[in-house]
Amino acid sequence: MKKILFLLGCMSFFSFIITPKVYAGEAFSLPNNSVVYDIDQGGSQQFEVEDDLGRPYIITIEEEPQLLMMASSVKNGTYKITKERPLQWKASYKIDVSSNKITRAHSASATAITGSFKSTSLRVDSPTKATYYLKRTLLLVESSINLRAKLSNGNIVVTY
Repeated sequence: MKKILFLLGCMSFFSFIITPKVYAGEAFSLPNNSVVYDIDQGGSQQFEVEDDLGRPYIITIEEEPQLLMMASSVKNGTYKITKERPLQWKASYKIDVSSNKITRAHSASATAITGSFKSTSLRVDSPTKATYYLKRTLLLVESSINLRAKLSNGNIVVTY
């Protein structure tokens, strides 16, 4: 009984710790804990990062192959945004970029290795910003994860 009370007390304590939200800013005023994908460089770019509490994450942004490369400019295309907490969960979605605007967000996916996802919602918040909103539950404790990408000065900015 003492172990259960101890575990519930620990979970209550951790429920007050807010999961960092993902925000993107302008190139010259990036928030802390952000990564920048260079669209001109392209390909797959992976970032192994830690949040303010030392929790490890893997942020991956990858360019999807285009069938008609000559018909699109360098910055147009589909990009997959992924945030992963190793051995716990993984969430991803794709954005279509055309003329420096996000025209569509689609193909949302969320996999929980521990716990479960209570709800998920993918939205294009503005012509340059898309967000994947997730609510995760682990041992009766609910936390929010917001995976946001923003186009800024020829880059995709993702914060963790």
